[in-house]
Amino acid sequence: MRYFEEGYFSVKILQIQYKQLFLIVISILNLYSISFAEAGLTLLDLNDKKVSVSDYKGKWVIVNYWATWCPPCAAEIPELNAFHKKYHTTDAVVLGVNIEIEDLEYVKEFVKDFKIIYPILKAKDSVSSPYGHLQALPTTFIIDTKGKLRKTIVGAVTFERLENIIKSKAVTD
Repeated sequence: MRYFEEGYFSVKILQIQYKQLFLIVISILNLYSISFAEAGLTLLDLNDKKVSVSDYKGKWVIVNYWATWCPPCAAEIPELNAFHKKYHTTDAVVLGVNIEIEDLEYVKEFVKDFKIIYPILKAKDSVSSPYGHLQALPTTFIIDTKGKLRKTIVGAVTFERLENIIKSKAVTD
């Protein structure tokens, strides 16, 4: 009787239901994440030319979401430039996705001042990508040679870290 009076069973049932619901939600999110990654990303560059991740099939694609007002984003630009310069003709490319959709001229000026050599695309909105929700900037999504999302990095990346990821993933595939 004590269990019924204190609601013991109803609490246990709710705990089980919440756990099952949580697992279902996670499963759905994983399904969407996989299908979004396979669907790829298509955006306009700063000159309104359409660019798609699928244009680079057979190469690793480093999709880096950033903003001009973000200090870690600015700090990683030389690393991304060096990585793109070394690999863009062979194994990998960098695509920068700027989330500042309001001031295109300022972004173009920033790209010129920072001597960014990889393509810069314009995000459709500032909080999401086909690879997942943006929790912070910079956020980098690493897409493998088959178009699958392989890794998400929140925070600044380095040349060495990117190189290690594509080399280690290539060996394990």
